[in-house]
Amino acid sequence: MAGVVRTIPDKCRRCYTCVRYCPAKAIKVEEGQAKVIEERCIGCGNCYKVCAQSAKEIKSSVAEVRDLLAGPAPVLACLAPSFPAAFPDLIPGQIASAVRALGFAEVLEVAFGAELVGRAYARLARERPDHLVITTPCPALVAYVEKYAPSLLPNLAPIVSPAIALGRVIREKYRPEARVVFIGPCIAKKQEIDEPSVAGVIDAALTYLELRQMWDEAGIDPASLPPGAFDGPPPAIGRIFPVSGGLLKTAMLRGDVLENDILVTEGRDNVLEILKTLRSDRDALEVRFLDVLFCEGCIDGPAMDDRLSIFARKERVANYVRSTCTPEARASFEAALEEYGSIDLSRTFCDRSIALPVPTEEEIAEILRQTNKFTREDELNCGACGYDTCREKAIAVYQGLAEAQMCLPYLIDQLEENVAKLKLFQRELRETQDQLIQSEKLASMGQLAAGVAHEINNPLGSVLLYADLLYRELPSGDPRRDDLRLILDEARRCKSIVQALLNFARQNKVLAQATDVNRLCRETVEEVERLPLFEKVRFLWQLDPELPVIRADPAQLRQMLINLLNNAAEAMPEGGTVTISTRHVSAGGDGVEISIADTGCGIPEENLPKLFTPFFTTKPIGQGTGLGLAISYGIVKMHRGSIDVQSKVGVGTTFVIRLPATLPVGEDTGEVAGGRI
Repeated sequence: MAGVVRTIPDKCRRCYTCVRYCPAKAIKVEEGQAKVIEERCIGCGNCYKVCAQSAKEIKSSVAEVRDLLAGPAPVLACLAPSFPAAFPDLIPGQIASAVRALGFAEVLEVAFGAELVGRAYARLARERPDHLVITTPCPALVAYVEKYAPSLLPNLAPIVSPAIALGRVIREKYRPEARVVFIGPCIAKKQEIDEPSVAGVIDAALTYLELRQMWDEAGIDPASLPPGAFDGPPPAIGRIFPVSGGLLKTAMLRGDVLENDILVTEGRDNVLEILKTLRSDRDALEVRFLDVLFCEGCIDGPAMDDRLSIFARKERVANYVRSTCTPEARASFEAALEEYGSIDLSRTFCDRSIALPVPTEEEIAEILRQTNKFTREDELNCGACGYDTCREKAIAVYQGLAEAQMCLPYLIDQLEENVAKLKLFQRELRETQDQLIQSEKLASMGQLAAGVAHEINNPLGSVLLYADLLYRELPSGDPRRDDLRLILDEARRCKSIVQALLNFARQNKVLAQATDVNRLCRETVEEVERLPLFEKVRFLWQLDPELPVIRADPAQLRQMLINLLNNAAEAMPEGGTVTISTRHVSAGGDGVEISIADTGCGIPEENLPKLFTPFFTTKPIGQGTGLGLAISYGIVKMHRGSIDVQSKVGVGTTFVIRLPATLPVGEDTGEVAGGRI
C-alpha cells in the first residue's frame, strides 16, 4: 500500500471531512472518492481521526514486525512516553510484560531519548539566543515545513526526535546487533524512520492499535500478566515529554509569559496560523523558541485510545512520572546519561517543496461558473466541500485536487431541478398513459359502435317506422296510443345512444386544419342559442383578440363545445350566465386556452373524478347517455391538449381546455376554418 494512509473506496461517503481537516491539502477528490496523495501527505493522521465512516486505513507494519521477531537477531521494542495513557486498562509494568510476550527481547522507554533531546535543545537555546528555533520532535511538522514552508527550514532545530535519539543509542552503544521497533501513537513515524538524514536506526514503527492487534492475534491478555520491569537506560523527567509543554519541562526551559520569547502551540489550525505568520514576516513575532505539534501533545496522537479525555490522559502520564521519580531512579538516570550522553543527535533537512499551478482570475471565475457562482454574492463559503472559501475550492479544482461538483449548495440546486424535471416527466408519462388508455377505449368503442350500428339501427328503424304508423292509425282517445308513444320515445332514445356511440368512435382520427378558435366559439354559440334549452341563458365574452390561429379539427372542437354548452345550460334550468373566454398561453409550449364558466348548480366533489368516464351521468334515466363529457375529453386528448374542471356546489362550474398551436397529424386544407365545415 502506497503511503502511510489510504482511502477505503467502499466506505468513503463524500462527506469531505478529511479535506477540511488535512493541513497539507493532501486529499484529492476523484469521482467522489477522497484519495490521499502520497507525495503531499505529511502523515499527521488528521484524516484518520476525523473520518466518521472509518474510510481511512493506516499502513500496517504488523507483518514486517512479525518477520523481524522470526529472524535471528534480538528485537527491541521502544515504547513512546505516551504509553501509560494509551492503555488505560493496564498498569505500565503489565504493558512491558505483554510486549515481551510477543517475542521482543527487551522493552525500552523512548523517554530516555527525550532526556537526551531535551538537553540538546537547552544547549541550542544557549548557543542561539537571538535565533528563532522551531522544535522538530513532531515528524508531521518537519514534513510540512519541508514541503509547504521551505523558507523556514533554517529555523528548524537540527535535532532528532526522541525515538531516533534512542535508536542511535541502541545502534551505537547499547546493542548494535539488535533490531529496533518503535511503538507509539504517531502515524508520521512510519514516514520518519525512512527519511535519509535519520534512516537506519529504527527498523519498523508500530502504532498502539497495531500492538493491540498483535496481542489479540497471539491470544495474549495483558491484564492477566504480572508487571515487569523496563530494560535499557532509564529516563527521569523525560517521561513528561508527550504532554503539552513536555519538551520545555524536559529541557528545563522556562518562558516568561510577559517576555513572549517561548511559545507552545498545538493543533492544526494554530500551527498553520503561526507558520503562515512567520512565512510572511519572520520578525512579526518576538518569539525565539517555538514548540509546535500538529496534535495536542503526543497523548493526542491519531493512534491513541480515545476512551479517555485529553485531560485524563495527561493525568495518567503525570501520575506515572511522579511514581517513577525516586532518588534511586535519578541516580540510575545520571549513570546512563554519563554513558550515552555523547551520542550525536544532529540531523539535516531538505527542501521538498511542491509547486502547484496558480490559476488566473479568469480561470477561477470560469470554474466558479460551473457551479452557478456568477457573482460574489453567489459564493456562500459554507465549507461543506472541505475548503474554507469557494475561491479556495476553485483553485483546488484547477490544481486537480478537487471536483467542481463537490459544492453542496450546487448539488442541492441540481437535485431540486432534477426532482422538478422528474415530476414533469411523471406528469407527462401519466398523460401519455391516459391518452393510450383513451385511445384503447376509443378503438373498443369504435368496434362496439360499428357492431351496434349494423345490428341495431336497421331493426330499430323498423320498430320506429311501424310504431309510428300504428300510432297514426289509432284514433285519439285509444288507450293503446300511450303504449305506442312509450315505444316511440324509448326507440328514439336508443337511436340517440347509438348516434352518441358513433360520434364517440369517430375520434380515432383528427383532420387538422388552420382554425380560428374565437370564430369557432362565436359560430357555435350562434347555433345553439336559438335552441329552447338556451332560452334563459345569457352569454358573456372575454376573447383574446391576439389569439393565434391553431391547427385543429374544427368539427370535433365544435362537437366538444356543444357538449360543454349543453351541460352548462342543463345545470341552469332557471337561467344563468355562461362566460366564454380565450387567451394565448406560452407556458409548456405555444397554444390557446378556452374557458367555459357557468353559474349553475355545480358538481359535488365526489363526482369530479368520474366526470369523463363513459356512461357516467347524474341525470334521470332517459335524459342523458353519459357520453357527452367522455366525447369532449376524447376530442381534447386526440388534439394533445388537456381539459380541467373546477366546480363548487351552488356557485357554478368552469371547464378549461388547453390546446397546442400545432398538431403533427392530419392534413392542412390551407384555409382558416371556423365552426361550419
